[in-house]
Amino acid sequence: MLLACYNSGNSKGAWLPHKRLKKYLCELKAWQLIHKVLTSRASVMSLAVCRIQKIKSWGLLGGNEAHTSRARNTLNANPEVTNVTLFGNSDNANLVALVKDKIGLQKIRSNAVLAVEMILSASAEYFCPEGLFQAEAQDKQRLSDFAQATLTWLCSAWGDRLLRAELHLDEITPHVHAYIVPLDENGKLNCRALFGTKEKLSQLQDSFADAVAHLGISRGIKGSAATYTSVKKYYTAVSRSSEILDLESYLPQPRIHEASESYRERVIEVLREKLEVINYQLSDRTGLLKQKAELEKTALRSEKLRASLEKELLALRQEIKLLQDLSLESVAYKLGLNQDQQDKSKWLSNHHAIAITNSSFHDDLHNSIGKGALDLVMHVYQCTFDDAVVWLRDCFGEEGMLAAVTHQARRQALNIAQQVPPSIFEAPTPDRNRWLEIERYLTRNRSLPQKLVQTLYQRGLIYADITGNAVFLARSLSAEVTGAYLHPLGVPGDTYSFCSASRRRLMSGHGWFHLSMGENFGSPTTVAMLVSTPIEAMSLAALNAPHQKRTLYLVADREHAPAPVEFLKSIPKVIVAMPNVAAITLQRELSHAKQLEPRTSWNRQLQQLHRGKSCVILE
Repeated sequence: MLLACYNSGNSKGAWLPHKRLKKYLCELKAWQLIHKVLTSRASVMSLAVCRIQKIKSWGLLGGNEAHTSRARNTLNANPEVTNVTLFGNSDNANLVALVKDKIGLQKIRSNAVLAVEMILSASAEYFCPEGLFQAEAQDKQRLSDFAQATLTWLCSAWGDRLLRAELHLDEITPHVHAYIVPLDENGKLNCRALFGTKEKLSQLQDSFADAVAHLGISRGIKGSAATYTSVKKYYTAVSRSSEILDLESYLPQPRIHEASESYRERVIEVLREKLEVINYQLSDRTGLLKQKAELEKTALRSEKLRASLEKELLALRQEIKLLQDLSLESVAYKLGLNQDQQDKSKWLSNHHAIAITNSSFHDDLHNSIGKGALDLVMHVYQCTFDDAVVWLRDCFGEEGMLAAVTHQARRQALNIAQQVPPSIFEAPTPDRNRWLEIERYLTRNRSLPQKLVQTLYQRGLIYADITGNAVFLARSLSAEVTGAYLHPLGVPGDTYSFCSASRRRLMSGHGWFHLSMGENFGSPTTVAMLVSTPIEAMSLAALNAPHQKRTLYLVADREHAPAPVEFLKSIPKVIVAMPNVAAITLQRELSHAKQLEPRTSWNRQLQQLHRGKSCVILE
């Protein structure tokens, strides 16, 4: 870069010191703009880097080791910096010998993967948080934490498959080279079992990212279009795009006997156009950086949602597995039966000739039939249920055993449910002699209108039982009686229980205490008011009388009788007339519902306003 210019205003002719030229440029903020262009950088998150390279020949393995051990010259490596061995002794046998020893005497296919090299790192911003990507600017504590977390993950994830791990510090970004022999669970050379599918490679990325997540290093976006660029291509691209910012190519030549002020003005005029371009570029770049930051935030939110949905999908798949029985063919094979070559559905032994059809089987020699894996094991081995469970666990693991047991229990439960007819609700026995006591309680103590109480009693919706409880029948929306609320008179407060003959299973979602007011019978309901108890429903109906529109009052109990959400979605106006805590869930399910919270309770308000008055006509 040009640091001085000629000053012809001096009689002897001399070069202006670069400080004076800098002063001229600073007046146009050139130096600040140039510095901003060169040093500004996006605020980016640190990302985990995990890639593998499959090595299929001994020659490539030896050459790879020569590179990572710096036995051969590496152009982009600093020879004055020493790398660190994290795992394995760098002075022991060479890598080829270690891999051969690990594989042993097993036969090696011609296209087999002999070893896998892993390169593990993070974005340069993690190691150099100040933005100066140089060895001197690296955060030593961050580097140590990364190395420890990476080594812990390598040992935990790969165990004795791991042969060597080295931390390279002689390049711009620290990274770890690790060598793994791809042996499967049976000790066979089988790279496909470990890294053979996109799903397994994605799981590898997940696993390493989880191991360094506590350091503030994130996984990249799953399924992104980012691709790996080789080191050679990277350095070539950098070299081509690098240009020297040389002021000499822009500054005009000084004229003979030209005064410094005149030359200064000419410099300003020449650079003005260039600086305007820089200003436009900076403005555009600032907008792009802001857009990039927003896109990164959006991508992170999407990634978190994707991870959450992936966990839910995994849980659902596991549930589905538990609902599916083991394949009877695989069970028959484990039991020692041989598949008939003529009829693939038959499995034979000296004592059995079993034909399998889906989840059922038939033994022709014993003329017996059965269903499911457990039945098949008990039939062939003539063992107990407990013994069959243990055998399935030993052969198929706990997951397979649980699937078979769950399927068996589900099948038996369905058989029982189909054979036994649904229980019919039997309402508590009415006691006419106790009704007057209930009526006085409702009209005098609770201030409910006499006509409303009498009408509901005549329709059989409220009455007294033989123990003196007030009974409020719950019905489906088609008026079928499905349960009963019992309200004891001697208990303070609005306390209710269910009749012992009432099945909560039948009540839940199928029946409610409800009444309709206004217009003619059969008119479409336009307003629905949800309350917490039968007396609250009657009290609010009394407070709202007279009714101009057909209004439904329905008791919705989150624990015992959840609201009929689908039906209520068809009602134009829904009001949740109950305390705030109980209303939250209902409003979440019914987006168009409004809340009307009582000051104390609807019945207390009724007692204050309409004590002893009958102001409601039940339609």
